[in-house]
Amino acid sequence: MSATGTAIRAVWIIAFAVIALAFVDRMKPATPRRPIVVRVDNKPAPLYREPTPDQKWRSLGKLSGGALLLGTLLACVLGFMLAIALQLVGGLLRA
Repeated sequence: MSATGTAIRAVWIIAFAVIALAFVDRMKPATPRRPIVVRVDNKPAPLYREPTPDQKWRSLGKLSGGALLLGTLLACVLGFMLAIALQLVGGLLRA
């Protein structure tokens, strides 16, 4: 099958899909268009409060601990992958 034949078949498939979609769209029951009602809540929102120093230090400690843990895990995974790659390359060079 040539590229031209494939392109022509793809165009026919797209055309039939569009015609089928238009046909299916016409088959749905006619429903009157109702306006969408949106309710608006006019309650006052709480204003932003600056975190306390204790909250700042706790979040800094948790973020630092998480970063250290993630970095350690990433270093271990990359180290094992590098060791396996070097073992594989060394085995291929030795052969």
